[in-house]
Amino acid sequence: MDPRSDDLSRRDTGRAAEDLAARFLKSRGHLVLARNLRVGRGEIDILAEVDGERTVVEVRSRWAVSDARSPDPLDAFDAPKARQVRKLAASLSARARRVDLIAVRFHRDGVDLLWLPRAG
Repeated sequence: MDPRSDDLSRRDTGRAAEDLAARFLKSRGHLVLARNLRVGRGEIDILAEVDGERTVVEVRSRWAVSDARSPDPLDAFDAPKARQVRKLAASLSARARRVDLIAVRFHRDGVDLLWLPRAG
């Protein structure tokens, strides 16, 4: 399924990825404390308690296309983005010392989800 054919916006794709990530965390017994938490000019996708630690979970998503040049959601979590998320995590409202990444790739046959604990 090509996202352009379904007129899915980036916002819709991101929201779907965050929903999947939150369900994934909950299914493993982790507590989702907040979603889309505004911190100054930034936003924390998911604030959770993972293994007893307050954790900021950054969710990155991409649509896979049929060729080998499909964008990888992991590429969207580069060094500047990791610094930004760590800064948000250390803010007063989040008070999290741990940053995890959940990468979601949508494709014709379904969805792939990769969780990288302590990614940032």
